[in-house]
Amino acid sequence: MPDAENDRLPRNTLSLFDRIKIVLVFLPVPLYLVLALIKSPFTAYGRSKSWKRVIVDSAVLVVASGLNRRQLRAVFGPTTKTYETFVKEKNIPRLVEDIGDDARIFWIGPKHTDRVVIYFHGGAYLVGALGSTPVFWSWMQTNLGKRGKSVGFTMLNYTLIPDRTFPTQLNQAVLAIKHVIDSGVKPENIVLTGDSAGGLLIHQVFSHMLHPVEGVPLLNLEAPFAGAYMMSPWTRLRDPDHKYLQRTNGMGDYLSADILDYWGQTVLENVPQSAIPYLEANEAPKSWLKDLHKCSKRMLITAGGVEVLCDEIIKYAQTVEKYHKNTTTIVQENGVHIDPMIDFLTGSLDICFYAVTYANTAPGDWLQGVEGYIRRILISAGGVEVLRDEIIKYSKTVQKHHKDTTIIVQENGIHVDPSFDFLFGEKELGKLTPAILEWLDVGF
Repeated sequence: MPDAENDRLPRNTLSLFDRIKIVLVFLPVPLYLVLALIKSPFTAYGRSKSWKRVIVDSAVLVVASGLNRRQLRAVFGPTTKTYETFVKEKNIPRLVEDIGDDARIFWIGPKHTDRVVIYFHGGAYLVGALGSTPVFWSWMQTNLGKRGKSVGFTMLNYTLIPDRTFPTQLNQAVLAIKHVIDSGVKPENIVLTGDSAGGLLIHQVFSHMLHPVEGVPLLNLEAPFAGAYMMSPWTRLRDPDHKYLQRTNGMGDYLSADILDYWGQTVLENVPQSAIPYLEANEAPKSWLKDLHKCSKRMLITAGGVEVLCDEIIKYAQTVEKYHKNTTTIVQENGVHIDPMIDFLTGSLDICFYAVTYANTAPGDWLQGVEGYIRRILISAGGVEVLRDEIIKYSKTVQKHHKDTTIIVQENGIHVDPSFDFLFGEKELGKLTPAILEWLDVGF
């Protein structure tokens, strides 16, 4: 049944109370965002993020904490809508392929079949893909193309819970993989990727290859997959006794342990005990992944340093490393759950987006001769401020035309960081203020 039809089922339809609750949850969001921005300079997490990221992370925390499954599903919308919006905004062809079992794959950008990345989206199996997901993988496709590698990216549109439960999503993932292989792509040229619940779906696929699930097609490969990337995999669904998940209490991650526990309880409802090793990755038997190296040549697992699941992801990664030598684990400092995806959701990309300064639009020789008017120049920036890269870019232009130019980037500093030290009476002035004093002293 297509997304739109499932959304109209009685169990997914919003009641009048649901609609009122959504409005009430969103009403205080602006106040929470202001408070989050005020607090952000005083935490390592806040100083490491752009103001857009602080706003979005805080907004998601408020919304996710206050809405139930039906309400979240309505707010985020179906995966089909995410894909349709993406292709319309990009003005690219819509390429959808049915794979059976009421599932389909969406091709993101040009369809290349020499190498293919199959992506499983997150959302706790309860909501559709984030709007940033096709944008993220489109960026990857473009930049791999610049490196001379044509790679096709396709996204699985699986059925959400509770419309159908385990092992439906696993079955659809296997069908997607077989569909791509049957089209002529060799397993050794396929990379599986997934974030959050999608990362857990990769665990399910490998578990099925090693311990087949009855009723799900077998996945016998001639060679291992080229690789698998699990971004913030959902390795712990439930933690009712507060033993495993970090309790950040809003001091970082936009998800809370209580939210994950509620979602996990929904996913595990009426699931037989035999399914637990496939759904609770860290509850699988010790030797469950013993032959993992036969499934994939390489493994990449990433986590955010402040995300609620961080410890559980590291625990799972250590298990993977035990059975697969070619495993890389990365914990992003001050990163939240599926942090790279959130960068693309906000448009606040640490790697490619910063506010444009008009100074950087001037002609290349605009500052030629500036040495004749001023003897020394000092330019400083905060290491995590929105304008950082544009300031550095401008500084390099100045250096080109003025040899006595000093550039200082204060680690974890924000916009006009020294001024805020004095605004709040901060005694620890950091490295930049003394450097400014030294620069002034030398100049006289």
